[in-house]
Amino acid sequence: METKIKTVTLPNGLRIVFEKNKNAKTCSAVIWIASGSSYETPETAGHSHFIEHMVFKGSHKRSALDIAVEMDEIGGYLNAYTARENTCFYARMLTEHTEKALDILCDMVRNPRLDESDIELEKGVIKEEISMYEDSPEDLCADTFYRNVWKNSMLGSDILGSEATVDAVTKESLQAHLKKFYVPERIVISLSGNFDEKAALEISKSYFADLKNTGFQINPVDAKYNQHTVTVKKSVMQNQLVLGFPGVAVSDKRREAVLLMSSILGNSPSSRLFQHIREKLGLVYSIETTSVSYLKSGVFVVAMGLNEKSEEKAIGETLEIISEFSKTVTEKELARAKEQSVTSFVMELENISSHASRNGRNLLLYNREIPPEEVISNIRAVTLEDIRKTADEIFDLSAMSICVAGKVKSKKAYKEIINSANQGSN
Repeated sequence: METKIKTVTLPNGLRIVFEKNKNAKTCSAVIWIASGSSYETPETAGHSHFIEHMVFKGSHKRSALDIAVEMDEIGGYLNAYTARENTCFYARMLTEHTEKALDILCDMVRNPRLDESDIELEKGVIKEEISMYEDSPEDLCADTFYRNVWKNSMLGSDILGSEATVDAVTKESLQAHLKKFYVPERIVISLSGNFDEKAALEISKSYFADLKNTGFQINPVDAKYNQHTVTVKKSVMQNQLVLGFPGVAVSDKRREAVLLMSSILGNSPSSRLFQHIREKLGLVYSIETTSVSYLKSGVFVVAMGLNEKSEEKAIGETLEIISEFSKTVTEKELARAKEQSVTSFVMELENISSHASRNGRNLLLYNREIPPEEVISNIRAVTLEDIRKTADEIFDLSAMSICVAGKVKSKKAYKEIINSANQGSN
């Protein structure tokens, strides 16, 4: 059944977006907050993520146990995550339990208890989370890459913060963060599925209508690309390696071309890098490409997991494929990438939760509804010439960065490998 998106803006500026589907038996509710690691300072790094944790520790009228029990009683699902440019809280439930679940979700986000004993307890939990990521070579390599590629901007900071910034968190610092960022102009509530629109609106109003608009609009954080060579020693069986290039922001007209480029190069089983580096030569266990885009910055990444003895050959073969890409990419590869991208997007739209998430995020970050037809049309419109031109612009081997975690060589050795590979590909 066709759905229609409706947006309600409260007098204080908070927006609520509804997409109703009367045929659905479930509902998904999402609260988006423009609070993420990129908006923090070196002193407050990790506060957005810390608050995400504290929201689940109880509100003024519900304990952490109350929240868990009440959601379990209705069979609902409740979770959250923090990113560089936003924090997202979401709930999924059967239609008949929408009002209960939405009340719990709004209560948590609007009225976190911030008990000092809970804060001290959660510091230990988050430091364990930091340790968990540091014990994962893949995560360690990725975080180190972003920290160095955007080293002069908070966009590159660790979302979790550091042990030092976590230890420095206080009830007062969390309250200050909430007061600054959890304001109506930086909040969007989104519901999708089958629900009572009037009831959902009233519940949202009851929790958020009294918030004062502070005029703190979203000001995207810029980050200048910083070329680097970084190594992290780690006693592991398999090295993790990232090659990075300057990428595109989400508003860049080349974004669809870059996404399709990524699909052709290393984002599917039929991609060039996967077929050649893994399947034909057996140099890696995993290899993939990703276009990472934010509001004003982006990077294009090639990530691989491999034995340290295979690094020189793998890097050389990868750079050869990348350097010749603009001249050798074909219409057939582009058509396949378009079909993969469109199919993946349309399949995602079959998920009610995806609708709620997408609608809220679009409104928060772009201040408008983006029709699915527009997304599909933009993908279909990319030409082979667009791909070739964009590849020439993105794949400047002289600007490439490299980050390696594991049983690493010296920085000098990696620079020599790259220089040798560049000379061979010229």
